[in-house]
Amino acid sequence: MNEELSGTESPALSAEPAPSLEDNIAFLLNVGRLIGQDAFEVAPGHVLRRATQTERQFITTILSRIPGGFFPPVAFMWDVDRQPDSTLRQLAPEESRYFVIAFKGSNDTLLKIEEAFDLAPLELEVGFTALASPGIAVTFNPGRLFHVLENVRVDARGFFVDVSAGDLEVVQTIRQKLEQHDHTLVDLKRLVVQLRDLKALPHSSPLRFLGYFAILEALLTHPPKSTDPYDTITRQVKMKVALLNNRWAAPLDYGPFGGVSHNTIWTKMYGYRSLVAHGGTTDFTGEFQVLADHENALTLIKDTVKAVMRQALTEPRLLLDLRDC
Repeated sequence: MNEELSGTESPALSAEPAPSLEDNIAFLLNVGRLIGQDAFEVAPGHVLRRATQTERQFITTILSRIPGGFFPPVAFMWDVDRQPDSTLRQLAPEESRYFVIAFKGSNDTLLKIEEAFDLAPLELEVGFTALASPGIAVTFNPGRLFHVLENVRVDARGFFVDVSAGDLEVVQTIRQKLEQHDHTLVDLKRLVVQLRDLKALPHSSPLRFLGYFAILEALLTHPPKSTDPYDTITRQVKMKVALLNNRWAAPLDYGPFGGVSHNTIWTKMYGYRSLVAHGGTTDFTGEFQVLADHENALTLIKDTVKAVMRQALTEPRLLLDLRDC
């Protein structure tokens, strides 16, 4: 659910008004640098760029007002860099990590950009959107915002990413394909919402892990035939993911699993899924040592779901055929 904060009227906020804005802006939580140029047009009239001084002041004001006591001091995340020796270095204004997508008019296109971000290999996160007129209104999803940031409050290394023209070309392509997609073939509209909703769960939650598996099974599997002992959900996923992985220009990264085969990895992934679904836990020794830890397993299932959804945008009938076979 989205909540809305008014920068000038809500009694829940401090009496000090937020600065006024010339453009509508979407604050991007995890952009560290833009590579190759100072600004990129993500969609017509939607420009990704460094925030102005006024926008930066607005962003820090809004972050400090969000309930829960999680965000202050806001400078820790976007103005300070942790060095290898754990000391902190204050970033110069030209290095600070306040980046926005600036636009005019409604946020309809921005919402489609956010959907494309969720499916892109390089995943950018919109923290909140501020609509400048009439009167400033700020919209955000409290649960998703909190849980996107929950693991980086103390150590932001790995959270901030460099963004290039190539990364944003992929986002543009995904957005265009989503707009043109025939959802009567493969209903990605529903699955994109589910993918976004998973971010409102704690990062390490077993429910998040199970949620990605549920989306993958919805994309690739049919109910097993009782007359065919080999027609199991596990076997369907292993075979169909292997087939798709062989088609992808950038295949799934199995490097963290130490060179173990595709079949072994997915057998263990399904074993771990079954364990989690039935309330079990593991220290990733013995049977599940191949997976190394929960983070490895979660990353693989998430990357797989996103890749299969991108494939559905390109070849929806292939996904239909795979689901039925």
